[in-house]
Amino acid sequence: MSLARANLLLRQKYAVGSVSLIQRRFASHDSHAHHDEHHDETHYSREAGFLTPFWRNTALLSLLAVGFYKWAPSPNQDVYLTRWLAQYTTPSDFWAAINEKHLLLSQQASDNAILQADAKRPSMHRYRYPQILDTGSPHRQPVGCVADTSSTSAVRSG
Repeated sequence: MSLARANLLLRQKYAVGSVSLIQRRFASHDSHAHHDEHHDETHYSREAGFLTPFWRNTALLSLLAVGFYKWAPSPNQDVYLTRWLAQYTTPSDFWAAINEKHLLLSQQASDNAILQADAKRPSMHRYRYPQILDTGSPHRQPVGCVADTSSTSAVRSG
């Protein structure tokens, strides 16, 4: 607000008396509010045509593909790039040997897994010291808690 306008408003305030002509302004409101202007909130898209970046990129890529197809070497030609790539690649014989070794090791591991899966515990338990069966006192056992060991026998081997 200019100083001349503020001075005019102050003079009018004192001339009228208690009626205030200066309006109160809040921080959230703009002093230059445009109440009569209506903004158009509609967003218009750009015109679709053949001058958009999509069509430009499509044309460039198609020209690049046609040029590559026309001037690219044939598959039977030995060009520099092919020789350079062949220098840094591993020969197929090396990979065949590694694959064969991996196959043999995998087959051996599967045979070991099958052997362990089919294994059964022996039907008899061999004690290192069979005298352990004779150590308990039969007089200190409550009635009915004694296991039937009549069919057990100590087998001594070799």
